[in-house]
Order: sequence, then structure tokens, then C-alpha cells
Amino acid sequence: MRRFILFIGICCLIGGCTMDVSKESNETDNKNVAFMNKWLRNDNGLLATYIQHSDVKDEDLVAGRESLSETLGLWMIYALEKGDCELFAESYKQLNTFFLENDGFVHWKLTEDGISEVSTNAFIDDIRISSALLDAYELWGEEAYVDTANTMNAYVSANNVNIGIFTDFYDREEGYASSNITLSYIDIQAMNKMAEQGSLNRQVVENTTSVLTEAPLHNGFYPKSYNVENETYAYDSDINMVDQVITAYHDAQVGNSSEELLSFIQAEMSENGIVYGMYDLETKEPVVDYESPAIYGFLVLYLLEVDEVQTANDVFDRMKAFQVTNANSEYEGGYSITDGDTHIFDNIVPFIAEQFMQHHKQ
Repeated sequence: MRRFILFIGICCLIGGCTMDVSKESNETDNKNVAFMNKWLRNDNGLLATYIQHSDVKDEDLVAGRESLSETLGLWMIYALEKGDCELFAESYKQLNTFFLENDGFVHWKLTEDGISEVSTNAFIDDIRISSALLDAYELWGEEAYVDTANTMNAYVSANNVNIGIFTDFYDREEGYASSNITLSYIDIQAMNKMAEQGSLNRQVVENTTSVLTEAPLHNGFYPKSYNVENETYAYDSDINMVDQVITAYHDAQVGNSSEELLSFIQAEMSENGIVYGMYDLETKEPVVDYESPAIYGFLVLYLLEVDEVQTANDVFDRMKAFQVTNANSEYEGGYSITDGDTHIFDNIVPFIAEQFMQHHKQ
């Protein structure tokens, strides 16, 4: 994988970082963080999923000011990419204070008050956080990061495995691991890093990797998931592009191409200047009229990974069209604000993509 993390130098957890960034990029970063702190922070510091509150209560869905382990992991990656050890240390503190149990279990969702009402973790979120912790150790030498990653990985290895393959979640209340693995959850590079370090079982990593690398494409699209008990892949009739792009990105990081999907994306950008959120599996026609800054953000990461720089630039420009740049707006720096609301995923992922693009140009 092409990692764009800059080596900033060692900093202590209570100290500051010296960052070699341009004035323009620093101003952009400051506006991004300011937007997040103003609109998507709960009083306890946790990052909220939406700006607006919601009274909806559903164990399987996310609403209002609830906070996710997914968000925490992505925010850690953002802190890494901008070389901000203090921002990372703050996220690490939230992990320990709110999300992480002593045995390594990580709650995938919390209420606005930081209380868990779920009994499951999320494999992809745990792996993303562990990988970020190991990268942070390499940058800043904080041993606690490695210790925490090892604790989390030990829990995942002991519980998130079904028939020798990592699966989506483990329900600690019911005591069972899911029978499905979503293909976009299979971060091969992260798993390999942790297998080499010894904190994930090598054979389970190889088995899980094969689910992605041997997946049969249909009309150029990846399957949505794999059932480890039935040994069958499943495809959605309406293809969610964020899943496709994340899966293609993970595949590309270990040198595997997805030429038909890449050609489809390039054709959409060339002919329409747009990549829609969902497409029909058979006809490849859009089935929705919305776009997503998060999809564009992941597309930037994927396209840079496969050295399609011109398309990455085109996608990046389209992504930036969704950002509020008006200095007089109370939402300056945020993405995709509609009726005073936005989803945090549509903000953090573009923030990360901005960092990748900055590093690519350096």
C-alpha cells in the first residue's frame, strides 16, 4: 500500500507536534476540525453521527447524536494522516474511556451520553482501530498503543471467528459470531500487518483474505458478503458504491486489480461527471439520484492506489463541490449540509481524502 503518513517525529502524549504543512493546507485542516468540534461533538467529546438529535431507538440502526467505533477509527486515521499526535491521543483516550472493555471488546455504538446499549462489536472497526494504533506507535513511540492493539486483536481472534474465517461481529451476550463476512470489511493489508506482528492468527487471516481475493465478480461488481457456513457469496440487486469502492481499495492495496469496476467508474466520470450512490447489478444504471462525498473520498484513495491520478483529481474536484467554503456560513468546512444536517461519514472520509491528495502532491 502507498501510505501517505508523514514522519513528523516523536511527541509525548501531553506535548505538541511539529507539522511541516503549507499554510493553505493548515487552514483547511483547521476549518475541518473547527466544523467537527462545533457541530459533531457531544458534550463528553464523543463524535456524533448527525448534527441533529433524534428520538429513534434501534439497536441495529444509527440515529442522531449516537457515536460509532467506525467514526473513532476513521478519526484516528485522519489524525495520523495530518500528523497530529494530540488529536490522536484524544481519540485514544475516548477509546479507553467509552468504547473499550478490559478484555478487548469494543462496543460498536454508544448513546450520546457514552453508554452502550448493544452487545456486539464490529470486525472492520476493531481492525481499523488496531491498525491505526500500530501506525501511531511507529510514528510516536507510545507503547500503550501497541498494548491496546494487542488486547483488541486477542479478543477478535478468540471471538470473531466462524469456521476459520473472521466474520462481521461477535455478540458477547448471546455468545456467537456472525455467519457472514461483508467483503468491504476485509482489510487485507491491516490483517497482514497484525499477523506479522503476531497478534492475529496467520491461518485465519489467510482464510479471510481468500474470501476477497477469490471472490467472483458479477458484471464487474464485487459480492456484498460471504456466508462461511454455506460457503456462498451474496450480491445485492442494487449495488452500494461505497461498499464496492472500499472493497476495491483493500484489494488494490495488495496488488489486485478490478479493471472492469475501474473502467466503469472512469466512464461514469468521463460521460456524466458523477458517480451515483447505487447502481443496478445487471444494467449498471443508477437507481438513485444522490451522490456521496464519502464515496468520492474513498474513490480518491482507491484511484491514487492504482495510479489513476487524473481520474482521482476529477473525483476530488467533484467531492470538493459538496464542501461549504463560504466564510460567512456557520457550517464552513463541512460537507453535504442539507437542512442543517449531515452524516459524519460524509465529512471524515473527505477530510482523509484531502490529506491523501495533499501528500500525493508533495
